[in-house]
Amino acid sequence: MLKRIFLGIVFLLTSYVPAYSAEIANVEYVHSLINKVWDIDVPYYEDSLKYAANMEYLLKAVDKANEILNGAPITDYGNSEYATLYAADTVATKDAVNRLIEKFIESEFYITTTPSTSSFSFQISAAGEYAIDWGDGEIETITKSDTTTTTYSHTYDTAGEYTIGLGGQATAYSGSLTATVSFKDNTNIAGISGSLGEVFSTLSDGSQPRFFQTFFQCSNLKGSIPENLFAGITGSPASDMFVSTFYGCSGLTGTIPAGLFAGITGAPTSNMFNSTFSGCHGLTGSIPENLFAGIKGSPAMFMFYYTFAGCNNLTGSIPAGLFDGITGSPAIEMFSGTFNGCTGLTGIPAGLFDGITDVPANGMFSGTFNGCRGLTGPSARMSDGTYLYDYFKNASSIHVGNMYAGATGLDDYPCIPTAWGGAGGVCTPPIESEFYITTTPTTSSF
Repeated sequence: MLKRIFLGIVFLLTSYVPAYSAEIANVEYVHSLINKVWDIDVPYYEDSLKYAANMEYLLKAVDKANEILNGAPITDYGNSEYATLYAADTVATKDAVNRLIEKFIESEFYITTTPSTSSFSFQISAAGEYAIDWGDGEIETITKSDTTTTTYSHTYDTAGEYTIGLGGQATAYSGSLTATVSFKDNTNIAGISGSLGEVFSTLSDGSQPRFFQTFFQCSNLKGSIPENLFAGITGSPASDMFVSTFYGCSGLTGTIPAGLFAGITGAPTSNMFNSTFSGCHGLTGSIPENLFAGIKGSPAMFMFYYTFAGCNNLTGSIPAGLFDGITGSPAIEMFSGTFNGCTGLTGIPAGLFDGITDVPANGMFSGTFNGCRGLTGPSARMSDGTYLYDYFKNASSIHVGNMYAGATGLDDYPCIPTAWGGAGGVCTPPIESEFYITTTPTTSSF
């Protein structure tokens, strides 16, 4: 947009014909315009020319702005340090303006490539104005007017490690199940930093981006997930918003940032965190208590389907308030496989699913803790002392198949019904104490 505005102004200035000369331009206007658009104070060349000058002066001002931005005169076109001043046609002028625009759109998200990268490509499906800094001195500006998927590629003169920057602003998103930006199956990514959400942010009409498989199977991606990766995204989630975002990124390390989804608030949507971290074996530490704190309302289909499946290096107990905002009737596959194979998790808090009420839904807890053999404590005690499998006493294997299969460390595993993946005994609610005795300090028996 800035490019179009400035080129349009250049056209207006060049086509302005005052009575006394066909080449006179309002210098004050040129200087104020450059300051307004790029926040650059280009020095006046002569005080006597503050109000009128020929087009040579205008081109010189553009060149000087370029020099300020670049720290040195830019490309020499053959006869001068100033690129556009001695240009024979408008191509050089447009090129100089393009360079200004390229520098103006700052990168918000960065990729560090693997050391042997000879080419790189990725896809964008959102309309908008973007700039890609390919990391070798070439910057590509993009005006994308549609939401079809477009591939952007670059080939390097020499293979090596590069830092690729992406900046700009999306203006429209596809309404279909399409990745807003996708690096899927890209083996050239070694690390990421910055914010994708600043480029693909929530629009004023509430439209949301989708990070469907954005880093899917990026097997060489290492390092931690940036805390601000989705900064700029606010409000209710879109359906399929974070489906398989990091699926199979086994090289990711560190903990899941507590504020990763901090801007996402509102009612759950179908598939919103479907397989988001599935197969991320390198992630460590505990699941943040407030990771999904903004999500409140009735369950949606597949909302946490296999979210952490295979994250076998996650440790600690599942946070007691992880799903506190989810209340109401169960939805199909809502917690199916959520923690499947998380062998490093060590506890299930009482009341984890307190907000879920009413009749069972197909697959609602199917395989939720399947293979979590390190879990301890009560498997799913409600806050009133009853057990989840007592509350949903009509639930069959269709609804909860193998929910606790292989979760042998649980205190009450022997009395979990076989339909729930347990041994089939009977559990009774704990009897609450009504009377208490405090012993003497030397008590060894009572």
